[in-house]
Amino acid sequence: MIPCRIHDEPLHVVIDSTGLKVYGEGEWKVRQHGVSKRRTWIKVHLAVDTKILDIIGVEVTTPEWADDEVFEGLLNQIEGTIEQIDVDGAYDTHAVYEAASQRGARLIVPPRENAVPWDDDHPRTKALVAIAEQGMKEWKNSTGYYQRSLAENAMYRLKQLLGDRLASRLFETQVTEVHDRIAAMNIMTALGMPISDQVGTAAP
Repeated sequence: MIPCRIHDEPLHVVIDSTGLKVYGEGEWKVRQHGVSKRRTWIKVHLAVDTKILDIIGVEVTTPEWADDEVFEGLLNQIEGTIEQIDVDGAYDTHAVYEAASQRGARLIVPPRENAVPWDDDHPRTKALVAIAEQGMKEWKNSTGYYQRSLAENAMYRLKQLLGDRLASRLFETQVTEVHDRIAAMNIMTALGMPISDQVGTAAP
């Protein structure tokens, strides 16, 4: 378990994944061209508390693991009541919906392209109906889905503050290195997040 702050309010959680370099010149997009003989990156899956911005769940995998396959493992790390979980279309599977339901959480996930309805009362079916009526943009606004960008922001901070390359070459020690980095990042988050204010407007 990574150190993080705990509060009594129901959690709104956002989940996403990214890649970290291990060694060599492999990039995150190498997944589009198949797996090379040498592992050049690993996947880091994060769950973020939208209220306090702490990372409250982490899974580290090889590239072969799909995002939906580690979803339940992330939820098992989270203590307390989960009210809502926001994820992208890669998590639009029966197993993910079931895992969220077991925690009593509302899952907000844009249905995949060409998605078809499931059972009449299934959340995916209801999402398809709502999107058809409101449009995708309004549906995301009405569900609070845009807070998922906080997960992307956490990934950015992880790479900008602590680097996007791991020193370890053994997978076990890579996992430890990622956990150490996230623990440090949560400490920095607890100390205070930067506040940005607009000071002017761009010239036309």
